[in-house]
Amino acid sequence: MSGTNIILAMDNDTEALKINQILSSGNCRPLTLFNWKNPQWEISNSDKNGQQVSSGKSTANLVDTTSLDLDSVDLIIMDEELQENLELKTFLEGPNNINITYNIPRILITSNSDCKDPERIDLKGNQICLSRPYNPRELLLTVESAFYKKNMELALKESEDQYRILIENADDPIAMINYHGEFLLVNKSAAIFFSCEEEKFLGKTMWEIFPQKQADSQMKSIRTVIETGAGRVIESKTVIKGKEYYFSTNIQPMPLKNGEIGAVQLIARDITPMKKVQNALEKSEEKFREVFNNANDGISLHHVDNGLPGNFCEVNDVVCQRLGYTKEELLLMGPQDIINQETKKKMPEVMEKLSRDKRATFEAVQFTKEGELITTEISNHLFDLQGKEMIMSISRDISERKKSENQLLRILAGIEGTGDAIGIAMSDGSHFYQNKSFNKLFGYKVEELNIPMGPVKLFKDKELGRYIFQTIMNGNNWDGELEMTDKSERIFPVHIQANAIKNKNDSVIGLIYVLDDITERKRVEYALKTSEEKFRNLAQTAVDAIIIIDCEEKIVFSNSSLERIFDYREEEILGEYLETLIPQRHMEDFQVKLDFFHQHAREMGNVFESFGLRKDGSEFPLEMSLNTWKAEGDVYTTFIIRDITQRKLNEFKFKMREDIFQLMAHNIEEVFWIIDPLTGQILYMNPAYKKIWGQNIETLYQNPRSWIESMHPEDKEEFISYIFGKNGRTIKHRENIECRVLRPDGEVRWIKVRAFPVINHNKEIYRRIGIATDITKVRNLENNRKKE
Repeated sequence: MSGTNIILAMDNDTEALKINQILSSGNCRPLTLFNWKNPQWEISNSDKNGQQVSSGKSTANLVDTTSLDLDSVDLIIMDEELQENLELKTFLEGPNNINITYNIPRILITSNSDCKDPERIDLKGNQICLSRPYNPRELLLTVESAFYKKNMELALKESEDQYRILIENADDPIAMINYHGEFLLVNKSAAIFFSCEEEKFLGKTMWEIFPQKQADSQMKSIRTVIETGAGRVIESKTVIKGKEYYFSTNIQPMPLKNGEIGAVQLIARDITPMKKVQNALEKSEEKFREVFNNANDGISLHHVDNGLPGNFCEVNDVVCQRLGYTKEELLLMGPQDIINQETKKKMPEVMEKLSRDKRATFEAVQFTKEGELITTEISNHLFDLQGKEMIMSISRDISERKKSENQLLRILAGIEGTGDAIGIAMSDGSHFYQNKSFNKLFGYKVEELNIPMGPVKLFKDKELGRYIFQTIMNGNNWDGELEMTDKSERIFPVHIQANAIKNKNDSVIGLIYVLDDITERKRVEYALKTSEEKFRNLAQTAVDAIIIIDCEEKIVFSNSSLERIFDYREEEILGEYLETLIPQRHMEDFQVKLDFFHQHAREMGNVFESFGLRKDGSEFPLEMSLNTWKAEGDVYTTFIIRDITQRKLNEFKFKMREDIFQLMAHNIEEVFWIIDPLTGQILYMNPAYKKIWGQNIETLYQNPRSWIESMHPEDKEEFISYIFGKNGRTIKHRENIECRVLRPDGEVRWIKVRAFPVINHNKEIYRRIGIATDITKVRNLENNRKKE
């Protein structure tokens, strides 16, 4: 009772002093008493009964009630006779104090013997009666009881407030239900979940909220908890308003006031999303395992060992059939056991990129068990599996494709290797092709110039640029020097020679223009995104689109790459027919291929080409491999789809470049030649040679020196030195020369000659190319002016 404030309201001053002395002498210090009736009284030498008492002022710690704050009062001790005292009631129960003093415990000193119990203490609500006569011990015990009761009530109230706040603010639905299934309490979360106000929820039964079967099952668990007094946690499936939910419910017994268990508290946690994900993962894992084992591309999984590929830990049937090994044999080997030496040299670089970017695509030459070489395109994905670094590889046989590409690349070697920048446009000026030097010189991509008159932006004088393009599109040529700009707006001078490309009917089908500088053409990289953890995430991380259709040709699965290729999200495409992804005009051909596949036994890894249809209606070429498999008695077909737009565009470009080169060589008026720098032998001379030299090309091939012997004696040495690079001029300091040709008919022709070396990837000169333009008319006009 230390640090307490007590109001003392006694009718008898002597009794007030007695109480003060008892409390002051007991375990009540520090203690402050407020004497309501007479805060500053003095005690006389004798009381009203004539008994002698100590004289002088009281030594009791009595304080004026005018300085009292009722919020700090802990106890009121008052005489029963003063209960109806108007002045005291006004003080204690005035408008500002009634709520405060109502909760302050009181000790009522009474002369009524009816309230006596064996201990002479009577508890009545917030008030304790103490009958006269009493001794000091009784008074102190009564005061301690009053404080104990107050502290217990405060603790209980605080506990109830905390419990109420916890329940009301909990995110999980919480309810209290009795043995009969009636709701005694629900929190806001439960009311919101069931779309019902809390007040309207109370009084309802489990059978009004849940279907009969679920309500019976839940009440069985609730009554078991009530009867045994032991809590439990259960997981159950419940239908609420026609929708299926999964809950994890904690059921705990709630005691009644008499100590009996008559109700339970339920805390329900909605685990529906988790259960759906769990069910979906179990189902998808089975599908992914089928995809892995039945895929048409080679799929393997191997460890990382000291920064290099370790042994295989999983391979599919395609890898085994392609390489001629059994699965057991391959699991004792690793990727480095089936690649040639050139590919092995690449591996440190590939592993470095894989470690940095987690993905790497490269070409590898593998050899079979019989020693046959196979060119493959391998997409690798690095990921962690159970704390270990693993690599998943998807390989595709591209041997035939590489043969075609190499053949086309050889045809284009002359143009791609030239030191001048070369650009080719369609007849409307849309940029169609540009070589490596063009990319380096201007910094633009083909796509940025692929609009009518798009390359005009390269000219400093845009009007001059439009005039040049219009001149070429009209079937004429243009040659001269002018200023152009690159993507960074840097202005620089160039020499440009532009010609129209014509077909056999003399119609303009394109434009070609040659500029002085060249750079290495950026190699086209095929970005194939692949992989994921072993089986489960394989399809979702594959670069190729993967779909699975059922026997009705409805799509039952698609991976994330389908959205990238076709623009359809998973929720949009599931349940749709396969024909949604195939253009209608190609559907018949596609169906024939599909039916043929189903009717005949096909080897795994078979690939065919068709066309796809994106969400926006655009079409694109695709390469598709498929395989049929069974699961749970149903037949499914897996398609692995690859967008081959870039490949087809490259093939088209290669074909167009070859045709354009032949058309250019046969139709331009300039003489164009290619010379072997080591032997000096002419490898190619275009038909325009006869127009200037006056000799047939057959004569030139029979006598390779005949075209040099036709040069004017005064110009022959300079001509030979220039075209064979013996004058020391570099690519950057190349100049034109003008010289004369003596034709067999005695006519003299003036020509302007430009020649330059072609550098290979080893920075060696492996070709020399030259262009000769007939300038006889220009020179004759200049000579005539001089004579005049």
